[in-house]
Amino acid sequence: MNVPSKLTALAARLRGKTWAHESTEELAAALDQQVEQLRDDNMPGHLAGAASLTSAPAYQPGLIDLRGDIYDAAVYLDALTTSATALGDADLVEALREAGETAHELVARLAAAAHATIPAPAVPVSQVA
Repeated sequence: MNVPSKLTALAARLRGKTWAHESTEELAAALDQQVEQLRDDNMPGHLAGAASLTSAPAYQPGLIDLRGDIYDAAVYLDALTTSATALGDADLVEALREAGETAHELVARLAAAAHATIPAPAVPVSQVA
């Protein structure tokens, strides 16, 4: 597999060219490698950070930041969908549309998770009955 370095890929983009895998096998391997690399690089830090959270409100900053990152990805997917539509690639449009919908759903779910960090008001026992 001929995988360019980040510098080579950047240089190609600056010249208006793109680099892409030429087979599903190469693409699948690259996607697997990406996940493995991210897991190896980030999982220990994520686990340590999560272990340091001592209360529900402590989750808020991370959830808010993550929601923003996912929203940005959702908007990017929307832009890619628009571009693919202009190219007339129906299969790509459908795949991107589904990915975008999933990303927007994740944005909503992260907002719900952030709201779940706010403690429910205590109901006095005298008002329960």
